[in-house]
Amino acid sequence: MQLKSVIEEVGGLRFMVDRLDIQSGVGRRLLLASELMTSKEAIERDHSNQQHLRELLDDDACLSATNTIRVKLAQIRDIKGSLKNLERGQVLDDIELFEVKHFAIVANEIREISNSKGISPIDLPNIEGAIALLDPDGNRIPSFYIYDAYSTELASIRKQIKSQPADSDVSGFLEKAEAIEDTIRQRLSNELRAMLATLRQSLEHIGKLDILIAKAHQAKELQLVRPDISDSVTSYQGIFNPQVKEILAQQGKRFQPVDISLDRSICLITGANMAGKTVMLKTVALSQYLCQFGFFVPAAKASVCLVNRIMTSIGDEQSELKGLSAFAAEILKISHIVAAAKTDKKLLVLIDELARTTNPTEGKAIVSATANMLNGMGIRGIITTHYSGVKTDCHRLRVRGFVDSINETVTIDNLSSFIDYSLVDDDSGLVPQEALRIASLLGVDDELLGLARKMIDESS
Repeated sequence: MQLKSVIEEVGGLRFMVDRLDIQSGVGRRLLLASELMTSKEAIERDHSNQQHLRELLDDDACLSATNTIRVKLAQIRDIKGSLKNLERGQVLDDIELFEVKHFAIVANEIREISNSKGISPIDLPNIEGAIALLDPDGNRIPSFYIYDAYSTELASIRKQIKSQPADSDVSGFLEKAEAIEDTIRQRLSNELRAMLATLRQSLEHIGKLDILIAKAHQAKELQLVRPDISDSVTSYQGIFNPQVKEILAQQGKRFQPVDISLDRSICLITGANMAGKTVMLKTVALSQYLCQFGFFVPAAKASVCLVNRIMTSIGDEQSELKGLSAFAAEILKISHIVAAAKTDKKLLVLIDELARTTNPTEGKAIVSATANMLNGMGIRGIITTHYSGVKTDCHRLRVRGFVDSINETVTIDNLSSFIDYSLVDDDSGLVPQEALRIASLLGVDDELLGLARKMIDESS
């Protein structure tokens, strides 16, 4: 699974990618083509490299060198196409030879700066041979033409052309010069072809360095943390959603981080509407993807178990486009999740407000059955619900909810300020009944609310 295939499907992932200050085209290409990693060794290697760069950003001299490298990275051209033409045995034209020369010079400058300060945690190959080949005069000027230094015969013909009177016929000289130039292009292409593996490695490593530097800067800016890779429990202390946090900060509000821990079982979370359950689920999904795509995660401390797939049922945004009702779209997702769980236990399952669009009797039964079935399979995951009386042995948590005392006017704009989003253990199986309280605080018609309370009393 490549990053580009899930970037629009995972809430908050586009935000994180867009906030990466990647400088080069090759860096952006490699980032979007990066695979979801499931190997502990590969992820820890990526995280270690990022940690190395993150620590360097706190050193003024290294920060200055890193910023210089970023300026150079912005000058890097993605020469993938030219290298592909070399592989095919084609003769490069002057534009392609220029691109390779320009890349080699800038890549070498990055390598020299990096080596002098110990910046890059990955090896940047020495491609001086390509520079020497394409810059025979040693001027290190990022331009290219067929230099006189390549052929004394060519240099002589060019001198003869220049010495001819303005109205002379020099077509014969030009034909000879063009033939020699074509031969030189063939030779240069052949010699570059022998360096193809090194040039490709240099291009890839330059792109990876660009990504690592961007991730390190993002980790510092957004206060992300390197997660431990665990074999048993996924846990977050102070997990937060970077995009929601930024939006709230722009409104003068604060995002409340929460703690959560998941072993190889289902966790059932209850809470009133507007209690942050959906944001929490999306944040857990985002953090899992970030970890396995080589990012640091949004938390004060984190330990993450690797999975093969992250399977979610959060909203039914696409159901209308497919001609399905909300319930039909949701229940098909659940069936797909159950089928996957029967063949692969290394899943993270996140289901929001399961069966919320059907009647409470059947909805409660579907929640109970799904939780018990996945729990019995040893699947790690979270199911949120607003149904009371769900019959399951799952670990149960509840969003703490509204604070006990509110001494100021509540509006739709400040309502979230009076909610405690922290999670607490709750084995009661009851969901807080706060809908009427929310409505009252928001100034909903008293007669309507009174009638609703009367109906609740009569049914209890």
